[in-house]
Amino acid sequence: MSTELPFNPTQKADVCLLLEGTFPYVRGGVSTWVKQIIEGLPERTFSIIFLGASQKDMETPVYEIPDNVVHVECHSLLDALDEPPKTQKQWFRTRRLQKTFELNDAMHESLRSGVLTDETLHGFAEVMSGKHPVTEHDLQHHRLAWESIRKQYLKAPEGLDFNHYFWTIRSMHGPMFVLSAIAENAPPAALYHSVSTGYAGFLGALLKQKTGQPLLVSEHGIYTKERELDLAQVNWIPEEYDPFRVGLNDQMSYLRQVWIRFFHSLGRMTYAVSNEVYTLYEGNRRRQVKDGADESRLRIIPNGVAIAPYAAVRRPEGAAVPPVIGLIGRVVPIKDIKTFIRAMRVIRASLPDAQGWLIGPEDEDPIYTQECKQLVASLDLEDTVIFKGFQKPAEMFPQIALSVLTSVSEGQPLVVLEGFAAGIPAVTTDVGSCSELIFGVTEEDRAIGSAGAVVPMASPTEFAEAVLGLLRDPDEWHKASKAAIERVETYYADDQMIATYRDAYTQHSGQPLNSSHQRKVS
Repeated sequence: MSTELPFNPTQKADVCLLLEGTFPYVRGGVSTWVKQIIEGLPERTFSIIFLGASQKDMETPVYEIPDNVVHVECHSLLDALDEPPKTQKQWFRTRRLQKTFELNDAMHESLRSGVLTDETLHGFAEVMSGKHPVTEHDLQHHRLAWESIRKQYLKAPEGLDFNHYFWTIRSMHGPMFVLSAIAENAPPAALYHSVSTGYAGFLGALLKQKTGQPLLVSEHGIYTKERELDLAQVNWIPEEYDPFRVGLNDQMSYLRQVWIRFFHSLGRMTYAVSNEVYTLYEGNRRRQVKDGADESRLRIIPNGVAIAPYAAVRRPEGAAVPPVIGLIGRVVPIKDIKTFIRAMRVIRASLPDAQGWLIGPEDEDPIYTQECKQLVASLDLEDTVIFKGFQKPAEMFPQIALSVLTSVSEGQPLVVLEGFAAGIPAVTTDVGSCSELIFGVTEEDRAIGSAGAVVPMASPTEFAEAVLGLLRDPDEWHKASKAAIERVETYYADDQMIATYRDAYTQHSGQPLNSSHQRKVS
């Protein structure tokens, strides 16, 4: 293994992974999962196309690159492609573009209607990379683009600033031209596997249209749901409220809604062309169906963890349990670190020796990190809430009593399962599959017992009470610890997950399916 990126763009890989904002540059559960898949299938070769927002997102890999990765290429979605088209006479190009823009308008109308056909998907591929594609330069400068955008603008609410609308459309579609260029020069592969919908999923759709090779999609968290949460908080989208026209119940500006519809459209197109779509648990599967996925192509494949490394650090029978609560995760708004900090004030009032450790990278959102540190200071918690930075979970588990999450969104958090393997119970918010992990899924699973507690989001007091309940009662803690170990060993061992993906890769490469380790969900 090495942190040096292999570059062999002409070598055909068994699987090309399409990764947006994750491995090998960003730490987190999805990155850990990607590494698991690559290392767990040493007989397969992989290439990686990494998509980041800007060049600073891809300066230094934070993971070593497994030896069976033959190629890695990195692209900034904000790279400028604004070059004048190298064509013959402009009037001749305009005649050809007229048909392309008519097709483009029809494609957008099809998306708005919610009806996706093969013609729609082929149409988008033609608009982006056909014989006479629309270019970045066209979007900004061509009369036909101006007319197309203006027609859509006239459908918007009165009073919307055209300048804001134009630059929203420009910002939204700019990355699409980057993706089109990537697809034109992508490394050959037997199949493409995107680990989200969004931009990576749309790239997968373009690649499938171009090459005819299969496309698989794995969603840990639902991309569209996460973008909705992000867009509700960002301050770079101009608000367009008019108190005389907009009701008090409207929660989001028109331009935010435009962005959300855009990401929903990318998701629907990705679902429509995928051979199979995988997710982690039943709640996600239902959301995918609601967002337009074909139910017959959906499949649940739970996360899995390597049991042995964490079993080796389990606390000996009868050992003291320190009053230390560990939140292992990135310091970012979606993890709602501020609720954790406020809960620690309540916990300390009852257990003066208690500590809350924030264990994870602090550089993804420096402004939010600073806000969290200021909150710690304002609540006089400097000796209680400790920012540990990134640490290896296996080294942290022997030092903590509980693994906790105060997130507003999760999929099926690997860190909870890793804690279970180390015998550490969990307290989480009721998001994603956390309740399934704590209490079980099937009747047999639920009979194992509770592996911790689940509380509502953004409720510091209820979170603190759940934590205190386990810390004050050694018998309950040990019961939860035993349930955690049994559940992860029975249902979430990584060899089951790896075997399922091995079979999926084999099946979609045109070879016989060996076996199925897909978990039945009641």
